Amino acid sequence: MSIEWDEIFTPKAHSIWHFLVEGGQCCYIPPYQRPYSWDDKNILRLYEDVLRGIRHLSSRPNTINFIGTIIALEENIPQTIESGLHSKLPGSVLTIIDGQQRLCTILLTNIVMHDNIRSTLKQLDEETGEHFEWIRRKCNKLLSKLRNTYLMEKGRSIDIHRFYPRIIRAYSDTWSYNQDEAKYKSPIAKIIWEYICSTESGNETAFVLEKHDDVQHKVIDKAFRIIQKKINGICNVIDDDLDFPPIQESYKAIKGTSLPDAVLNYIDDEMNDEHHQKFCFLLRTMIFALYLNDHNATAVITTYKEDDAIDIFEALNTTGEPLTAFETLRTKVIEREGLKEYKDSDSFHHIAAIESYINKFSKTADRQKATTDMLIHFALCETGYRLEKPLTHQRRYLHSEYDKLTEDEDINKNRSFTHSLTIVASYLNKLWHAKKGDSSKFSSLDIYDEEAIVGYEMLRELNHSITIAPLSRFYQEMLVSETEKNKKEKTNDFVEAIKATVAFSILWRGSRGGTENIDSHYREIMKSGISFENSNIPPLARNPESGFGVVSTTNYKTALQLLLKKKGDIGNKEDWIKQASNTDIYNYSKIITRFLIFCASDDTVVDQTGNELLIRGRKGINPMLTLNNWNDKAYLTVEHVAPQSRGANWNAENFDGIYADKRTIHTLGNLTLLPKNENEILANRSWKHKRLMYRLLSAETTEEFDNLLNQLQEVGLTLSKRADQVLVNAKYLPLCKSIALCEDDWSREIIEDRSKCLTSLIWDRLEEWLFT
Repeated sequence: MSIEWDEIFTPKAHSIWHFLVEGGQCCYIPPYQRPYSWDDKNILRLYEDVLRGIRHLSSRPNTINFIGTIIALEENIPQTIESGLHSKLPGSVLTIIDGQQRLCTILLTNIVMHDNIRSTLKQLDEETGEHFEWIRRKCNKLLSKLRNTYLMEKGRSIDIHRFYPRIIRAYSDTWSYNQDEAKYKSPIAKIIWEYICSTESGNETAFVLEKHDDVQHKVIDKAFRIIQKKINGICNVIDDDLDFPPIQESYKAIKGTSLPDAVLNYIDDEMNDEHHQKFCFLLRTMIFALYLNDHNATAVITTYKEDDAIDIFEALNTTGEPLTAFETLRTKVIEREGLKEYKDSDSFHHIAAIESYINKFSKTADRQKATTDMLIHFALCETGYRLEKPLTHQRRYLHSEYDKLTEDEDINKNRSFTHSLTIVASYLNKLWHAKKGDSSKFSSLDIYDEEAIVGYEMLRELNHSITIAPLSRFYQEMLVSETEKNKKEKTNDFVEAIKATVAFSILWRGSRGGTENIDSHYREIMKSGISFENSNIPPLARNPESGFGVVSTTNYKTALQLLLKKKGDIGNKEDWIKQASNTDIYNYSKIITRFLIFCASDDTVVDQTGNELLIRGRKGINPMLTLNNWNDKAYLTVEHVAPQSRGANWNAENFDGIYADKRTIHTLGNLTLLPKNENEILANRSWKHKRLMYRLLSAETTEEFDNLLNQLQEVGLTLSKRADQVLVNAKYLPLCKSIALCEDDWSREIIEDRSKCLTSLIWDRLEEWLFT
């Protein structure tokens, strides 16, 4: 089947003037478009291009300046226009998908030039002579030309409202020739309307912009004043940054004919009085205005479907800020709720909450990334769908899912959709992107389980973002609880879900090092659920294709257990120890290594039957899984007992076994945690010196500490002043105790035994989180 390309889009080349005044056409900025944002640099660049083009006209008569592509939707009746106003629309409406910043700046520039010309002409009213008559004729003709770029007339009324601003914004503005219906409140429409009211009512003085308090009005007001300053500077030849080329050459080049002799004689006159300056000012303004409107070209690509327009925009956009899928979804939400009803609807509050989260990111790139990530997590949470990063895919997914719900008469389904997106945004805002180490994010939810909080902090540091979707489902259930009893139950479920997630991910990655498809397993839980050994766990996503998702900690834990057994070959403690004790985990993740040591050391004491080993002690004897410990610099870095690089201190034959397999030194049995400074001091020292320093760092009394400090010199261990000061100020480090008590040479056998011991302790701790 052949494609009828002209039914998809139509490209045309236009001058700016022709585009703005063509056939009763006006421009409409859709609600998802961002506000006007051009600053002095953008404006200056446009004017530099205009002046450069004027200079080139004398040598290249057909010189044009291409200002880029305008992408528009051919839409005689925009979706967001109230039905009662359709008959009062302009003859043609183009919804601007890309180009509003350029168009608005050019319209404001035309208004400034129109105002300059008419107010300056008024000041020359009493001047006579052929050259003044000529400048009046030319300027009046140009005034009419400029006027038509920023307004059009509709209807036969003599009322001011027969004039329509050429560009307005959805929801803020309404075209109508009836006073009670017309509304021009957006920053761009308000400026144009204020100027229309000032000039069309017969006011002959220069236009003075009203002061506005709104932030967005202030942005465009500032731009307008920059434009006034720049145009005045250019045309009065007082702007050092923008040098205007000679009038005679420029006029001839742009009009194809020389200035009349009377005009040439007058401008060449060296009297240079006030009237002469104003005359030359008008000529330069005329030349600048003609080049801007007639020699600035744009390629207008008109489409008939919004998706096509946005796809083209994204394909052509290389430097701008592309529209996010969320911004285009907002239009559909407003349309579904109804223009008048939207601001009082639940959907309005949902959209506002999401915007509040996104706007917390000050940089454009950060906002784009935050939006993309949010939608990827939402798609997995909502339908189990793996959403890709390209904006086109995201937009089509959101629109498609929302439109499916719109087909149903129950609008509450659409509201549930936006509410779910709000929940994901809330989860990201309040928990995932919260300040590191701040436990208030959990206490505000009445969550005080420190083990769960430490586990969650580890997930964040690991950037294990695949867990956001499943945990968001439990978070949602907690937030929507209607009774205090139910909320408490759902809060407990959320805590259990965190612990189960941490346990599964740590057991999985700790036994193989890398991720090894862990993301796909979480996606399977969300999208289709798990079926294995007569167990059928339904999907966790809210609205998957197979039906409705089920939020249950029992189901969730069972699904994770089945995956661990089915895909991870870990059905019991022995399977885990066998795999994890031989994994060179440090090579894969320092964060996971650190957390594993925390789990292994939690409430443990030295095993008297094997001093370098540990056994679980009484509850509270050495609680490691606390937020204070996790953030404590004392446990910040991972220390290798046998150094990573085998130096002279470890060259003895009895250490050969450690280095026979390069993975051994990175297994848990050869690792502990130390503060950064202490770690640097131990470095590659010999086993004899390291063991003594471990004993020093784990000394339980001041007397023992001082005795060991004195022994350092006795064994020939010399320290720098800095190292000596670090050790003197060192705090008690219990994790060094078992290593310090090792009487034998550090060996591969000790490392292997210790790895099995630690992985056993880790399983015992995490088993409680996942299997109970």
